[in-house]
Amino acid sequence: MRIKSITAQNTVPVRNFGVDDLADMVFLAGPNGIGKSRLIEAILAYLRDPKVNPNMHMEIEATSQSERTEWSKNTLFLSDNGDCQKLRHTLQKNQSRRNFRSSILYYESNRQITNLKPLQFTWEYKDPYEEQVGWDFSFQPLTGRAQDTIHSIFKKIQSQKTSIANRAIQLKNEGKDSMNLSFSDPLEPFREAFEQLLSPKKLLGVNMQGNSLRIQDGEVEITEKALSSGEREVLNIVFDFILRQPSDCIVFFDEPELHLHPELANKLIATLKTIGKGNQFIFCTHSAELLSGSLDNSVIFIQPHGDTAKNQAVVVGLENGTYDALKAIGQSIGVVSLGKKIVLIEGTKASLDKKTYLQIIKGKFPNLVLVPCEGKHTIQSFGHIADTVLSKTIWGVEFFLLADRDAFPQELATKINARGLQNRVRCLDRYHLENYFLDEVILSKVFEEMEDAGSWLRDPQKLVDELRQIAQSRIGYAVGLTVSKFIRDSVGNVDLMVSGCQGMNCAQLQNATSKRAEEELTRVRSTLGEDIINRKTHEYFEAFSEAIASGTWKKDIPGKQVLSVFAQKAKLNEDRLKTLYINKVMEMDATSNPFNDILAIFESFAQ
Repeated sequence: MRIKSITAQNTVPVRNFGVDDLADMVFLAGPNGIGKSRLIEAILAYLRDPKVNPNMHMEIEATSQSERTEWSKNTLFLSDNGDCQKLRHTLQKNQSRRNFRSSILYYESNRQITNLKPLQFTWEYKDPYEEQVGWDFSFQPLTGRAQDTIHSIFKKIQSQKTSIANRAIQLKNEGKDSMNLSFSDPLEPFREAFEQLLSPKKLLGVNMQGNSLRIQDGEVEITEKALSSGEREVLNIVFDFILRQPSDCIVFFDEPELHLHPELANKLIATLKTIGKGNQFIFCTHSAELLSGSLDNSVIFIQPHGDTAKNQAVVVGLENGTYDALKAIGQSIGVVSLGKKIVLIEGTKASLDKKTYLQIIKGKFPNLVLVPCEGKHTIQSFGHIADTVLSKTIWGVEFFLLADRDAFPQELATKINARGLQNRVRCLDRYHLENYFLDEVILSKVFEEMEDAGSWLRDPQKLVDELRQIAQSRIGYAVGLTVSKFIRDSVGNVDLMVSGCQGMNCAQLQNATSKRAEEELTRVRSTLGEDIINRKTHEYFEAFSEAIASGTWKKDIPGKQVLSVFAQKAKLNEDRLKTLYINKVMEMDATSNPFNDILAIFESFAQ
């Protein structure tokens, strides 16, 4: 069976949720606290006791002939009491431990298994695969099934040994001197899944007396206790799934990526899909990677409820316009699952900057999610990004942009104002983020506990002189960067697109494109003229030299290079220097915090 459609109302905090034409793989996404897990719990409670409910409606489609025969129809409409009774009759049947049919399986988000009791070993066990379990056994979380799973595997191995020994004795008593040894290995499907997930490690067997798995890890043999928490978690999930061998079941899975490396999460889902048949998987996830790789299935984003009765479920697909917009800023559509307010950090080292920003804001703005947006592509396509992402709220998620000052073209402020995006797009007041780490008083405090009393690193005035000297030696580099940026901003993108080319033949298009190229070449040459370059180089060189002489240079001279050289001279890792610097700032009076304008930017985003 599979859920074809769901309508749910007042499953707080979700007020109105409705989707139809669900695929066999369904992904529910949305910010933390939006109500995904509680929606799943409400659906599970409803399926545990199906009855007409004004707040919940589903269509359940048969995936096997036995279901069609039992229901006398292909689809159950749970707004009908008779169909509710039919579904209840199907679901509320005891199941064979080995073969779950037309049932529900639930894997909760908290899957850390603890306090498993050891199996009390005996020489004989009944075949655990043939035993019945209660109909709602698999409605329970995995933590309630884990012990049953591992004990059943051990019991199955021992019961097979007992069965083989008894058969050998029987044949000997019958006067036979050989027996057929083509019996299966009950551990084989578990072994195959183990290697698919955790190769090159291998599952060798079990230690019955030790109640443990025997695992080969390189040249040594270990138990499952030596695996990482993520590795143990996927084994608990997959071993449970293999044991149940579900077919025509609905499988609810809350946060499959939790505690797992993205590659391992993808392997887990791929492995589950190969076990059984006719199953439908419903995943709640925050994984941008899982979502962006699943757009050919049912991906549903739950947006915050407003004051109206609008459906909070947004079906996302490759044809969705937002997909192209997010791709233009180097993000997958799954990024919307991260939070209600997403701050795109633009710059050449945005991933490193994210760590620094997080240290600076120290959890002060929990409703902001920082997402690195490397390179200059966001700024270069600003007009498109502004119209499709930054100026809109996408399914209840707002986007903001924070860039290093060196990434901002001069004319960008005009575009920002024209689109009314002053509160969505900001740049640093200083050239680089590193420019905020050049305060000599704070630096001297950093080295107070690390250097002797006479060290130059503890003397603010000597630090001023050293930093100024480094900046002086970098004037040429700073001027080169600034002139290059000026030219880049002035020239802009070369555009050879010919207007009105729809009806042109090849020769006409060639001529029109060549003419357009000449126009662009003339424009570029006028900007790259020697007199302009010389004038700008002289202008910036004089301005930077004057700033260094007056002590105002820390705002405009590129700080990345200055801080990097200083860290080398201080014989301290640059990343560690930043951390120590931020820690010292946090001990100081808030009014003297050099990061105050950065905090103000994040404050404006958070509001």
